Amino acid sequence: MPWQHQQSFAGLPLMFEQVKISHTMFHQNVPTLVRMFHLLWAQAKAIVATCPSCQMYQLPSLGSRVNPRGLNSGEVWQMDVI
Repeated sequence: MPWQHQQSFAGLPLMFEQVKISHTMFHQNVPTLVRMFHLLWAQAKAIVATCPSCQMYQLPSLGSRVNPRGLNSGEVWQMDVI
């Protein structure tokens, strides 16, 4: 039937644009964008990487979600406290 066609909403941007708008307003990190919008890790990382505000405060990462060398899962570093 002709009236059962897919509707398009002129006021709503596409999902990727909605994610960009959300990040621009709230500056969510990559894991939050993946969880909230069901994006791929690379997509969320690209959005955060293109945000100039987030780049000013970006900390160096340890790599792709891996433990530092010599540290296994569930282990903590021992520290001397004086």
